[in-house]
Amino acid sequence: MSQVRWWLIGLLLCGGLQAAELRVCQHDAGRYAYRLELVRLVLERTAASHGELHVAPAEGVDPPQERCLAQLRSGMVDLAYVPPSAERLRDLSMIPFDLHAGMLGYRLLLIRREDAPRFARVKTLDDLRPLRGGFGSQWGDFPLFALNRLPVVGSSHPENLLAMLAEGRFDYYHRALSEAWEEVGDHPERHPELMVEPGLALVYPLPVYFAFNRAEPELRQRFEEGLTLIQADGSFRELFQRHFGEQVRRSQLTQRRLLILQSDLPAGLPAADSRFWLRP
Repeated sequence: MSQVRWWLIGLLLCGGLQAAELRVCQHDAGRYAYRLELVRLVLERTAASHGELHVAPAEGVDPPQERCLAQLRSGMVDLAYVPPSAERLRDLSMIPFDLHAGMLGYRLLLIRREDAPRFARVKTLDDLRPLRGGFGSQWGDFPLFALNRLPVVGSSHPENLLAMLAEGRFDYYHRALSEAWEEVGDHPERHPELMVEPGLALVYPLPVYFAFNRAEPELRQRFEEGLTLIQADGSFRELFQRHFGEQVRRSQLTQRRLLILQSDLPAGLPAADSRFWLRP
């Protein structure tokens, strides 16, 4: 009897542990370090009111984004962080708060060094249109470039885009601030023929929201409360600056020619507050 009792207790304990774990779809520590730390910060700030909850250990490689969202809809995972679309806003429960405070919408251009004089003459979107950009064909902002009549060369293997740029398959490759410096600016030995273009930036809304299954309103409420708390106590800004402050300073966005693209986001979404990091 005692063995059965201990077995039942073990089952209950295991069930309790599972209940105290948050299943996050995207775990890649290199790619999602900031977002994962933000999730943990929200859980920490709301533990007193909602109980202890920890991010479940990663299991295997992160799935593609659309498969991740399918897992969220089916209840296989509890949380994802993705850009909004009309379909996602309809099918999922999303908090309209940009986790990156508008920063992902500022895109630097990677170019071949020999083309620097050509890009120095680009002042408007019309000047950019004769040039072709490289793009991951599954990226969410891929249709945005067609909307703005900017020609692109798509690839289903975005890991090859730097090599394709070096080979002359297209003229530029737009990247987020941290990506531009990490991939080329800080490692010229990898592709010595490439550089971060020094005078331009593309700008368009590219928010990333926390997304939940509609059957978990309590979890969404917890994250809404946590986001409010960490904005009020300054810890959100501290986390952002720790991860991205140096890239923002190096990018000198206020000194660049900003080319504003027409947005394809659903109407009515709140604008991201970039004032605390985007300063002259």
